[in-house]
Amino acid sequence: MLPFPFDVSLFMFFVYGLIGWVVEVIYYGITEGKFINRGFLNGPLCPVYGIGFYCVIWFFLPVMDSFPMLFFGSAIVCTTVELLAGVILYAIFRLRWWDYSNYRFNFHGFICLRFSIYWGIACSLGMNILHPAVLKIATHIPKYALIGILGVFSLLTIVDIIVTVTAIIGFNEKVRLLSSMSGGLRKYSDKLGSSIYGTVDTIKTKTGPALEITQNDYVEFRETFASHRKAEKELAKKNRAEERALIAKYASEGRQGIVNTSKAAVHAVKNKMPEMKLALRIRSSREDENAESIRVLQQHYADMLGMDSDEELFEDAV
Repeated sequence: MLPFPFDVSLFMFFVYGLIGWVVEVIYYGITEGKFINRGFLNGPLCPVYGIGFYCVIWFFLPVMDSFPMLFFGSAIVCTTVELLAGVILYAIFRLRWWDYSNYRFNFHGFICLRFSIYWGIACSLGMNILHPAVLKIATHIPKYALIGILGVFSLLTIVDIIVTVTAIIGFNEKVRLLSSMSGGLRKYSDKLGSSIYGTVDTIKTKTGPALEITQNDYVEFRETFASHRKAEKELAKKNRAEERALIAKYASEGRQGIVNTSKAAVHAVKNKMPEMKLALRIRSSREDENAESIRVLQQHYADMLGMDSDEELFEDAV
């Protein structure tokens, strides 16, 4: 049922658990300003990361080309693993190894929206960058060497789990030998974590002034950009108002021009009324050589007066 052989799967669990522990040390080194040995165990391993990321590989490897499915699926799966782990550990030991109560949109401090988004981003990148490299390493290690490495890591992890649990419930004296082994893991873990934090702190110290300058420049840029946008909107509003006023002026002048033209036409018709009436009263016989010219002139004046027939011309003339 597993997407990879058991030995390769177990190798992935340890690698992703170790990487998760390193990420935790770096994250809390930056946010808290000190080294914190994160995780349930003494050794440099966060099982939640190993289990969560392996579940993402298991469920979403066939659809890893679809970023939306990979992102939201990773966020849901890893958040579910984190919730189950937090609830189980609290139910057994009445202790919290993480608490998101101060973050918005959290559920009883076990999970929150911010870290669900972090899970989605980290797993989406990990599936495309980290996973192919880890799989290549696992498949290139000789079989017996891989089994030996996994055997040592599994033994140390089992010892670490036993010692951690007995330390929590108060039975340290009964597992003194295992405690000494776990204490060695703790020292190694602390040394490794301190080294990682020292590197992070050095980078943070050296890049701090540059980052502060960059942040100040960005704030200044935001303020200048907002000021320019406001000025542009006010200028655009003013220009639109002037354009509307000008269009209204043109429309008014156009309407007045039409009115003036209409009045002029009416005036011209009125001035020609005597001439028109005279032309309409003219009678000609068919033998008259000017009869056709008179008829055309009468029809023209009839059109100007809105008459359509010779009968109307005759009646109006009368």
